[in-house]
Amino acid sequence: MSEILDLQLYSQIRSILAAARSKVYSAANFAMVEAYWHIGKSIVEKQGGEARAEYGANLIAALSARMTADFGKGFTAANLKNIRQFYLTFPNGYALRSELSWTH
Repeated sequence: MSEILDLQLYSQIRSILAAARSKVYSAANFAMVEAYWHIGKSIVEKQGGEARAEYGANLIAALSARMTADFGKGFTAANLKNIRQFYLTFPNGYALRSELSWTH
C-alpha cells in the first residue's frame, strides 16, 4: 500500500512541477515577445519609420554588433529586421497576447 501511495504522491508532485514549468515558460515567452515588440518600436522610431533608409541599415548593423557582444547569439541583423517587422505587423501593443509566442 505504501508503494501505491508513493507513486500517487510522485505523480501529484510531478503534475505540480509540470504545471509550474508551463507557467514559467509562458510568462518568460510573453516577456520576450513584449521585449521584442518594444525593441522593434524603438528601431522604427529611431529610423523615423522609413523602411529603406541608409541610416536604418547602418543602425541595424551597429545594433546587431553591439547586442551580440552584450547578449550573445540571436541578434543578427536579419533577426533585428524581423523584430522590426514584428512591430510593424503588430503596431498596437494591446494586440499582444500571452498566447502569441515569438515563433509566430
